[in-house]
Amino acid sequence: MRTIIALVALSLLLVCAALRAGEPEKEKIPPPPPKVDAPAGECAVPENKWFKIAEVPADPLGRELEPGRGAFWCFEPQSKAFLRYGGYTPTDDNALWTFDLAQRKWANPLKSNYAWPPPEDRPGAGAWWSAAYDAKRKVVWFACGSGVAARTHAALFDDLWQYDPAKGTFTAMKSKGFPKLSATTRIVYDAKNDLVVRAPAYDGEWAAMHNRDQTWVYSPEKNVWEARKTPGGPKNALSAAFVYEPDAGVCVYVKPGGADGPAETWTFDAAAGAWKKLESKENPPGAAAPGACYDPVAKAVVLYGGVGGVKGAYGYLFRGGGVQLHETWALDAAKGQWRKLDVGAPAIPKLHGEGGRRFELVCAMDYDSARQAIVLAAPTMGVWALRLRPEGAAALPELKCAALPAAEKIEAPKDPVFPPAEPNKKLLEIKPNTWVKLGGGGRLGGGEVPWTYDEATGFVLKYGGCNNGGTTFASGYGNDLCAYDPATERWIALRWVDPCGPPRPANGCTRSYTYDPEHKVTWFQGGTSGNQLAYSLPPGWDGSGTWIYDGLKDRFELRKTTGRGAGVGVVNCYDRANKRVVVVSKQAWQVPNVTVLDPAACAWADQAPVRAMQYTYACYVDTLKAMFVIESDKDSAKTLAYDAAAGAWKDLAPKGEAPTGVGRPATAYDPETDAVLLAGEGKTLIYTVKENAWKLLAADPPAPKIAECVVYDTRHKVFLALADAVYAFKYKP
Repeated sequence: MRTIIALVALSLLLVCAALRAGEPEKEKIPPPPPKVDAPAGECAVPENKWFKIAEVPADPLGRELEPGRGAFWCFEPQSKAFLRYGGYTPTDDNALWTFDLAQRKWANPLKSNYAWPPPEDRPGAGAWWSAAYDAKRKVVWFACGSGVAARTHAALFDDLWQYDPAKGTFTAMKSKGFPKLSATTRIVYDAKNDLVVRAPAYDGEWAAMHNRDQTWVYSPEKNVWEARKTPGGPKNALSAAFVYEPDAGVCVYVKPGGADGPAETWTFDAAAGAWKKLESKENPPGAAAPGACYDPVAKAVVLYGGVGGVKGAYGYLFRGGGVQLHETWALDAAKGQWRKLDVGAPAIPKLHGEGGRRFELVCAMDYDSARQAIVLAAPTMGVWALRLRPEGAAALPELKCAALPAAEKIEAPKDPVFPPAEPNKKLLEIKPNTWVKLGGGGRLGGGEVPWTYDEATGFVLKYGGCNNGGTTFASGYGNDLCAYDPATERWIALRWVDPCGPPRPANGCTRSYTYDPEHKVTWFQGGTSGNQLAYSLPPGWDGSGTWIYDGLKDRFELRKTTGRGAGVGVVNCYDRANKRVVVVSKQAWQVPNVTVLDPAACAWADQAPVRAMQYTYACYVDTLKAMFVIESDKDSAKTLAYDAAAGAWKDLAPKGEAPTGVGRPATAYDPETDAVLLAGEGKTLIYTVKENAWKLLAADPPAPKIAECVVYDTRHKVFLALADAVYAFKYKP
């Protein structure tokens, strides 16, 4: 088994190396065009050429985020504006944005609402909200493709929503038979049959394959969903394009290609309930998450971009990144033929001045019928327009755009983004020496990562981790930031897994991060896991380095440091006596492997010699003025203290029952009782500093079978442990 895992890891690393070396097929993946700046004054939009209109809106809270990532949009003809809802950044985004092409202007009529429970008068927060305009009712239908009942995701959305632009209100349809469990699914409105049609296949990475041979349709008149059996239709699509073609009265489904390369194109006749695969002489590349819409002037379904795979011994690798494609294609659905258009391409700026380029997971694209233009929006590219005039057709009416508005000045928030909720009465009154299961379901994020308690916000933070398939392109070693709020007993996805998005520490498991009460930030050592799986980030930028996360401002920041940063590790704590971050690397070859960070000077320094600390967590003990660590296996255990001031390890050799048999010892320190808790495998162990002794408590109920990590909540004065759910424990001698 280990040999198989090693071979798979080696294969992925070889693919990564090929990506960084620029080895993908150049004839299929042309180099990106040079960046084109948006004109400053009034201008006319040309024909048959992509033309930059505006930038995307800035994050309303002045953070490093890009609003609307992972959100599709649609054109609403009454207001002559594009509507876009949600997205996976900023945090739990449930904002509604509009864009007016002629005015080149964004508006935010429905801002994000961070209330808990979430507001009931709008759809939930999250990614991949798909929208479709219903001309019969003059409303917009919204359905979310990110609702998965899994620990790696934030929410489960279980309804269809209707938005009335005239009233500016949302209505939950409470529809019967709504098809749950989906990822990046799309909806279209079929005007011929008066149906909302939902894309037929799920992303296999979510392990949700309930409709391999089903296509879902919704009747607005009956408010009922129906699963239609469609054997032989497209299966297991990964971020496919889905467009309604009104002339032919069919839905066009463009599925990313597999090992054979090009995309597959299918049409769906809702009246007949039948799929048909088109056999075109030429086909677009097998790209995931392209932009697509129908152009009534060109009488064609137009497809742009997407993330391409790397063809080789491993087939087309979409997970872990790919190459952003820049081709534009047009489909004549009646003839079933694709053709490539020579119209240039939207330019993607380089990533923060680095050599790598940005990738866009979702391109929001639709047709502006009032201005006869295809309009594309993506956070990394801005807003672009394409006015197609078929060969031999009369010129389109001139389209002039207003002068580009001045960029709105956005400042960092002065008040906390997440002000602490009222204390949890349940935790304040918890019965001593008893484990209590808290609400909020299971957990978010991957495994093999510790928690850290943020005293400023009252949140418990968790970053990255193994086995974390949170989005379509996640490598399994995520870079999501999750939080558990013990006051409200809920999980919050502060950052979705996003290998291509705004700057943050690299993806990986067994990561080092710890809270600094002096500066009220969490420090990250930004290296990746021991397997070096950073390849899901754009080539040329791996997110390594020393980062801070300010929970009050919900902001990441890369800090310039001196000295050699810590290696990969999870044994870490903040030394309150010496005001240092202490990290022990899990890389046995790194000697010395204990490094300390002086936060004030942003300087790393090497210290003690190597110790074997793999799969071990640690805490800081005030009275010892040292980092407290357990080395444990099935038969033996050592209780160690590391004095950063002296740069020395000490075996405490405590009395009592040693904590053996705990696979990944996780400890937390309670300054109220001067004791350390270790929980796991059904055991509740307490180490008392004054007595230098371990004691096995007969807790009722017993400790969770496996506690992945433990922290001490200074606000509620209880221990919090993560296992299959979140548990609380208050120790009393």
